Amino acid sequence: MWCMPVRPFWSFLLCFSSLIHAYTLVNSYDYTNWFSSFAFQALPDPTAGFVDYVSEADAQSLGLAKIIGDKVYMGVDNTTIVSSDSTGRKSIWIESNESFLHGLLIGDFDHIPGGACGTWPAFWTIRNGDGTYGEIDIIEGFNDITQNYMTLHTGGACTFDPPADTETGTSNNGNTDCNLDSATGVGCSVIGPEQSYGTGFNDNGGGIYALEWTSSLIKIYFFPRDNIPADITNGTPDPTLWGIPTANFDSQYGNCDIDANFPAQTIYFDTTFCGAEAGGDAWTSWTDCSAVTGYGTCESYVAENPAAYDDSYWLINSVKVYQ
Repeated sequence: MWCMPVRPFWSFLLCFSSLIHAYTLVNSYDYTNWFSSFAFQALPDPTAGFVDYVSEADAQSLGLAKIIGDKVYMGVDNTTIVSSDSTGRKSIWIESNESFLHGLLIGDFDHIPGGACGTWPAFWTIRNGDGTYGEIDIIEGFNDITQNYMTLHTGGACTFDPPADTETGTSNNGNTDCNLDSATGVGCSVIGPEQSYGTGFNDNGGGIYALEWTSSLIKIYFFPRDNIPADITNGTPDPTLWGIPTANFDSQYGNCDIDANFPAQTIYFDTTFCGAEAGGDAWTSWTDCSAVTGYGTCESYVAENPAAYDDSYWLINSVKVYQ
């Protein structure tokens, strides 16, 4: 590493400062290795969604998972009318074979399955297996909203309440307690800016979501396609150059032992329908979906309107882990 020719002590400090922020690529998931890097989960939806998660073989035979050029496509069934008494509409739920502890997780997306009433997609991480529960929701939204929700969930005590000027997002109704057993059970949650999710995100050509995770902080950054830092594009990401994060879960602004609450994480993608976030109150009260569609329930609309989900797909350039 090059260092400017200054007095030895200051030269050492400059080099050391650069080194502690240097990240090395550990795993890169893209069209070349996607299907060998992620496992498809054909299981009942733990969030009570109106969805039928399919196996990898079924996903590929139905055209729900495929490679398009140099991009990974993962979609939902958009041709079949299903019974409202069935399990639900066919879709995909995958998890990475490898987990990671600390570092940068950077997802580059041309398109995400947001903006349609009834949908509830997510790009998230969670501890896989026994041990402390810790979950990081990087991209999550529901129905036809236009802003992304970034949320932490923990099994233990954990709170964050950062000053407003330390993040570009806004608090989700003052929810600062990450513990699932808290009074709200919502988690500590931050709402991203307009066009950070859904139709606006896709119309702008997508963008990048980056998670920075250390023993003292968890930060999430959103970069629209026309504002991606050069160091990310060049494969030398340096969060110290990225400015204020979109969501700032920093220990100095809370009461949380991050290492105690967040063990090694596994990467997940899923697109479910209805359930706890897109159905119920979300359908009738939190969004305009009941009024816009004319349907009284999320499940009946999802069952009877397959073409509504033509746009409900992921188009992924890459997901990379740096440490």
